[in-house]
Amino acid sequence: MSELFYFSFADLMVRVEYGQEANALRYASHRKMTFNERVIVEQYLLTNLALKTDYYKQQTSLFVYLGLEAQLEKDLNLFHLKSTLKTLVDKENDVKTSVQGLISSSMQNYYFEQIGDAIIAMRREVRDGFSEERARPLLIKMKELVKAYNLHAQQQLSIKQVIPEELQSHFGVDLVPSAGAQRMVEDRDE
Repeated sequence: MSELFYFSFADLMVRVEYGQEANALRYASHRKMTFNERVIVEQYLLTNLALKTDYYKQQTSLFVYLGLEAQLEKDLNLFHLKSTLKTLVDKENDVKTSVQGLISSSMQNYYFEQIGDAIIAMRREVRDGFSEERARPLLIKMKELVKAYNLHAQQQLSIKQVIPEELQSHFGVDLVPSAGAQRMVEDRDE
């Protein structure tokens, strides 16, 4: 068994091998370690890695520091490169998510304002003498705005929820709160 370990506190790459026949844990590092670094690394290896082996189950065991290993420098550089790439990808994904959120929020606000303008136009139509011929395009526009709003919003609104109650009877929005009746009204006007 051979494993690589990266210790971020010291930017240190270590390779550890366990030999079952000799019951030996051997490790090497990519650079010379300070005394404190060595104490922490050895403590970690003995309390975490050794428990996964037969190291403590046999009476004779070896724990050996092999010194420096040149290949570990390359492994460390590769590890840093992969970490940097992962960080860049994560940041790019965060930016994409943030931009998508801003776009959705902006679009939601835009359609909310458009729905408000359409309600004002509907009220004006009722106030100025209601005509089915002029009202029909207003209702169709409102349906399109509600659909567009729902594409960008967390909540899904229906045409009945958007059009104020005092206008619903003028524009043929059924006052019965059933989904079937609502669908029939929408089908009739499309």
